[in-house]
Amino acid sequence: MSISLAEKYIKQVQSGEKLVCEYVRLAIKRHNDDLITAPERGFYFDKKAAEKVFAFFSLVNHCPDKVKWVPFQCQDWQAFIVYVAFGWKKANGSRRFNYVYTEIAKKNGKTTFAAIIATYLLFFDGENEAEVYCAATVEKQARLCFDMTKRIIQKSPALAPPRSTILTKNISILSTASKMEPLGRDSDSIEGANPSGSIIDEYHVWKNNEVFDNLRSGAVNRRQPFFFIITTAGFDKTLPCFGYRSFCLDVLKGIKQQDDLFPIIFTIDEGDDWKDPANWFKANPNYLVSVRQDALSREFASALNDPRQEVNFKTKHLNLWVDAPEVWIKDKKILGCNYGTTDDDLIGQQCYAGLDLASHVDINALALLFPNVNGRAVARLFFWIPEAKVIEKQDRVDYRTWQRDGFINVTSGDVIDIDQMTSQLSTILGNYECLGLAYDPAKAYHGVIQNLQKEGLEDILHEFSQGIRTMSEPTRMLEKLVTSNEIDLMHNPVLRWMFSNVQTWTDGNDNIKADKGRSREKIDGVVALINAVGEWQTRIYTVDATMSGTIEFVSM
Repeated sequence: MSISLAEKYIKQVQSGEKLVCEYVRLAIKRHNDDLITAPERGFYFDKKAAEKVFAFFSLVNHCPDKVKWVPFQCQDWQAFIVYVAFGWKKANGSRRFNYVYTEIAKKNGKTTFAAIIATYLLFFDGENEAEVYCAATVEKQARLCFDMTKRIIQKSPALAPPRSTILTKNISILSTASKMEPLGRDSDSIEGANPSGSIIDEYHVWKNNEVFDNLRSGAVNRRQPFFFIITTAGFDKTLPCFGYRSFCLDVLKGIKQQDDLFPIIFTIDEGDDWKDPANWFKANPNYLVSVRQDALSREFASALNDPRQEVNFKTKHLNLWVDAPEVWIKDKKILGCNYGTTDDDLIGQQCYAGLDLASHVDINALALLFPNVNGRAVARLFFWIPEAKVIEKQDRVDYRTWQRDGFINVTSGDVIDIDQMTSQLSTILGNYECLGLAYDPAKAYHGVIQNLQKEGLEDILHEFSQGIRTMSEPTRMLEKLVTSNEIDLMHNPVLRWMFSNVQTWTDGNDNIKADKGRSREKIDGVVALINAVGEWQTRIYTVDATMSGTIEFVSM
């Protein structure tokens, strides 16, 4: 029955009878194209393999109304995902797709769907000693999908004990020596995992890929490992999910090819009127099933009256990646400020520098502003952190990758090695014609400043107050440079992350200052860059004696 449901869904999308977004149409087109071309690449489609999963669904009970447990009824969009994900095979008979990325709006039953897929992988995937993990960055989050799976098994007589054994953090099948567990980076079993199946739930909140990478490396000896990645859109485009989503879109569009990845994304299309309920179905294929019309209408009414709720509605209920309203400069603008300037292009060029010196256990940043390189301003950023900060992972970002890619300097030990940082900083400054370096006078005690003075650089060191009156003009200038795409930020992912954390606050005189609205997040690189802009502005202010000492700003 579900085979015909999936095939009907394909036909309805193709004919236009079923309202879907471009990305769903592309997923269906890719499947249809593969029916013609994939055999040349060693793949074939096996309906019986998909039928096996659909047959399993008949054994499963779920609780859609939170009251009564009833047999699971597969929806047409779910049937299509199962049809493709489990129907395609490699020449050796193993599953073609190892990664399935499903992005869909909130309340469309994705966690229940993921739990049912996890249950199938545990019971009927043909794996002896199967290991299935419900994964998240921390175990507490991972328990959400795992606990749902436990309840489904307990309420499904064909799966419940004694066929299975259910413990607090373990479900096991003695006959096949198989198990399912929740898994986060704080779990005891993370290093020894050998997953045959993994659920990556709500990927948009994952701060790094540590757990995901452990699962992938642990699955290398499995014949057909299966990673089911299911999520709603998020606010933070610097986290791993958005980058993975971008790659998925390239695969759907045919720009890139990865034969073991099947992505499908439910959202509204660019140009759609988000206020028109007729478009909501594109992001909510379970509209009027698990997504209640009255509840969605209430959320929409709130969105019309509150910009913050509008962003939340678009993100959670229309599955759009929308910047939070308090973000100072939108991520799209940051990404637009990249023009291919290289380090070699900057050697010997005039620049102005800004330092943001944090504590000896936190991030220290140097920003170099080159006012004119081939007709455009350029910002080159350098960062230092102690090794302990990389290990502790409290900032929930992937410092290790940034270190590997050359965007962050890591000094040994629990605190910044001041001598090492100063040596590197002096070498950096020696590569350019630095006309001035601004730093917070409150940090004059910092060992870096003292060391630079000892090295004979006192002539370029200038105190730059961090008060709102002093910081306002360079903050506005940086905003202008970025929003008008007049500066090259050189594809720096650390700076991009820090821009996403910046809010601004304004005093009664309309002065503004960059602020860290979320206390755990970092904005050091942005502050250093504002200092550099301030140093540049200070150096190009001139006093015109013929105008009675009026201070005039000379722009670029």
